[in-house]
Amino acid sequence: MDTRLGHRRFDWQIMKSFRIYGILGPFGAGEVIGLDLERDANDESSRERLRSELAMRGVVCVRFNAPLDDAQMRLLVRMIGPIKDPVARTRDGGTVRYSEERQVIDAGFVMTDEVKKKLGDTSVGGDDLRPGLFQFFHTDDSYTEAPAYATVLHARQLPPSGGGDTCFIDMRAAFRQLDEALKWRLIGLRAVHAYNNRGAFPPRPPAKGPLEAMIEVSHPIVRQHPHVDGVGALYFDLDRATHIEDMDETDGRALLQALQDHAEQNAPRYEHKWMPNDVLIWDNASVQHRASGDFPVGEPRRFWRYMVEGPRPVLFEWPEFEHRD
Repeated sequence: MDTRLGHRRFDWQIMKSFRIYGILGPFGAGEVIGLDLERDANDESSRERLRSELAMRGVVCVRFNAPLDDAQMRLLVRMIGPIKDPVARTRDGGTVRYSEERQVIDAGFVMTDEVKKKLGDTSVGGDDLRPGLFQFFHTDDSYTEAPAYATVLHARQLPPSGGGDTCFIDMRAAFRQLDEALKWRLIGLRAVHAYNNRGAFPPRPPAKGPLEAMIEVSHPIVRQHPHVDGVGALYFDLDRATHIEDMDETDGRALLQALQDHAEQNAPRYEHKWMPNDVLIWDNASVQHRASGDFPVGEPRRFWRYMVEGPRPVLFEWPEFEHRD
């Protein structure tokens, strides 16, 4: 059992099957201790508790004493929701698989000249030297019609020297912090996203390659939470966004960049310091995240990743917006 109590709230709640602590700080991430997959994975009350904590907190870490095998991890993912099958429509009317259900993320992999030559112009949009390392804040899967509701990441191998935190910002709070006039302006605006946004927001590198065949998609900039009524969040990804619909391209990009800058400067943050065997779950409708590259080049930072199915993002509407004079 993890005995590091200094970072936890002392008003922890004892649940029927496991314990959850609120991690100290304005972000309010959660830490789950004592989850037993054989006991809890098929228990509806346990599933509902975990889903509710995720929807409330945005980020939940489940601590384990040993690595999960694939069957165990799939059980845990399904406690949140159905596993996403990463297939998307293409512009020619077909479909393309853009990932495996279980993706191996190796953020420590170092690009060699030999690999560069083999890949040619293909890029997933990460760091030039360590292509699996994404150091700009973003949200997963935004370039698809129904982006993943949640991402589930299981630590398999961590940098021996430490570092490599995963950092989060709360996009719900970022929206609440805006002045009323700007909130009104944003309601109803939609941002177009593409696999390759052609470097629309430098210095963020674009992704390139065969997956550019995927269709472009449009999502509301202020998104209603799919599981919590009355909660909205800023929703866009400058790694994938191209422009705002029905707005001058330059003005639209400037607005998106200003919103991103605001979120990064003012929204509550949580920096997750990985421990062996952690499973970190986050709500893509509520938060953005990025990886920290502050670990030595050549050291591993390897994870398994699953995504949880999500609905198409819908426009956030406050009741008072509907009755404004």
